[in-house]
Amino acid sequence: MEAGTQVWSYESSGDDPWILSEIINRSSETLTLKHTAKDADSTPFTRPLLTNTASDEGAKYEGVELANAPLSAADIAEGADNDMIALQHLHEPAILHAVSERYFRGEIYTWTGPVLIAVNPFQRLPLYTRVRLYFIYLFY
Repeated sequence: MEAGTQVWSYESSGDDPWILSEIINRSSETLTLKHTAKDADSTPFTRPLLTNTASDEGAKYEGVELANAPLSAADIAEGADNDMIALQHLHEPAILHAVSERYFRGEIYTWTGPVLIAVNPFQRLPLYTRVRLYFIYLFY
């Protein structure tokens, strides 16, 4: 992890547990970050090193996970975000972010390999026609 890398940082207070942040500096024992979200506090803060390994790739910091690169509008239009298995980093903040992004676009179904994740939209969506509903009623 180097300066400028986008990461998710865990915050125990507030509405969102994971906030998108950027690495400012990395020392041998700590990682200095700042939140990049518009409504978040941008005061730099540090996170301690949890594991010490020979390579930088294996270093883990408390409450920090790497962020995935944002998808382009063309990738989203092609459905590149339908299956979260395609994400480079698949962990709690990546899953929460991907599902919430799709939810706000009105796409309540998301795949993770063979597993379907469905989010209750709390509204009627034009997903089923009268014929489909009748078919479901007959065979349920």
